[in-house]
Amino acid sequence: MNSFFRMVPVMLAGLLLLGAARPEGAPSLSPYRHYDSNVFIHGTFRPAFQKQWKVSAEFLKNPPSVMLPLSVSSFRTVTGPVMPKRLAESVKSLGPEERQGLEGALTQLLKSYEQTLEQQDETLLKNNLAGAFSSFFASSFYVLKNGQELTSVQRQSMLQQINAAIGMGLKDRRMSDRDKQELYESVVLSGHIILGLYNEGRDKGRPELMRESRELAKELLDEMMGTRIEKVRAEDNGVWLEE
Repeated sequence: MNSFFRMVPVMLAGLLLLGAARPEGAPSLSPYRHYDSNVFIHGTFRPAFQKQWKVSAEFLKNPPSVMLPLSVSSFRTVTGPVMPKRLAESVKSLGPEERQGLEGALTQLLKSYEQTLEQQDETLLKNNLAGAFSSFFASSFYVLKNGQELTSVQRQSMLQQINAAIGMGLKDRRMSDRDKQELYESVVLSGHIILGLYNEGRDKGRPELMRESRELAKELLDEMMGTRIEKVRAEDNGVWLEE
């Protein structure tokens, strides 16, 4: 298995064991659990993605001579993490200390994602919406295709299309850096929660976790990116989506 799909969950597990992911006095809690899909931020770029999918096959066959730079999808961080607290507060069954522990674990998951980017020499994707959506798409594809991974060529193809869609979407709607940061955190966390649930269910023989992972992946793939896994076509030279 490609290290991309193991690295973040394994890194987080180690940090949890060392106590690095929780506030002092708060219990450690796994971030890999069922969340209501509505607590994630989604829909912002859905119309732009749907426009991009209409030309997806042509984009792959005849790519633009000049690709949009990744900088069109980048933003400046303006505050500390926002979504870990929001997600932790959405789990109503937890007490205050447990909620703090979950918030700490989710915060560490964001840090682990960016540490992974550094280790893989992909720092341009840090604080970058296209990178976050590309990672989410790859995780959803993996989960919904029962462990099938996108190749590096396919991932790069998807990243370019996602970046083009975001560039198009930002022409129609202005977003503050804070809005972009919250969306980025939401997309990163959703992708890794989906992946973590799937891996945990597979490794521990708990099919209900794998089922929850697939259900969340289906919901968010539609809500965030306006598509379904049945429309995805992965070929040797890249990925395209049917209308």
